[in-house]
Amino acid sequence: MTTKEKIIEALEEAKGEYVSGEKLAEDFKLSRNAIWKAVNELKKAGYPIESVKNKGYMLAESSDILSKAGIILCLKEMVRPKTSDELSEKLYVYESLDSTNTQAKRELFFGGMELIHKTMIVAKTQSSGRGHRGSRFDSPDGGIYFSIILDPAKLRACESVSQAVADMVTDVLKNLYEVKITRKKDSSLYLGTEKICGILTEAISDLETGVYSGFIVGIGIRADLLQTLSGRKASKNLVLASLIARFAEL
Repeated sequence: MTTKEKIIEALEEAKGEYVSGEKLAEDFKLSRNAIWKAVNELKKAGYPIESVKNKGYMLAESSDILSKAGIILCLKEMVRPKTSDELSEKLYVYESLDSTNTQAKRELFFGGMELIHKTMIVAKTQSSGRGHRGSRFDSPDGGIYFSIILDPAKLRACESVSQAVADMVTDVLKNLYEVKITRKKDSSLYLGTEKICGILTEAISDLETGVYSGFIVGIGIRADLLQTLSGRKASKNLVLASLIARFAEL
């Protein structure tokens, strides 16, 4: 973990309360100045952190920024510690990517499936998000853009990966936002007439045998729109942690 990731983890855990710079420096074996610099960099990145002399630093309770530390903190409440540790090692969070599915392919081609099954790629924005048949999937800030690599040999039997994933996403969003969601044939999810989630599953297969060696499942959730339509706020870190916990069972 980087210094900034350690600080975010500490502030997420104490969300709404002050944590002294002295304690952070002591816990992470860093100077107070190093802590101050890292906090300032986090502020510039958009984190709503308050700094008060003789009190320390506090992450606002309203903060809803995706971070690896925030996701893992939520995940620890949902799965066993060993499972949480295993999943966190395969979780990568980026400020921006061209496409999480494209990044997943890069990971796939540079590693072996045995090592990267359930590797998870998260981005706060995408510049070239893709939908079905090469269509563009707009990916502005405020959404959740997530891809996971799956090894078919390690999956429980199911008729369709896309259908199983769509069912999982539907359940998570219904539970967290308390809404009625409908699904189209291409696994897109709608709330009323508004599309709130797109799911793109890409299969990797051997051209000669036609046997699938891997799946890359991309999920794009318009979280801010979903929050507006439902009138309910669910932390993006909580939404993503809930999805990851369900994937752990797949």
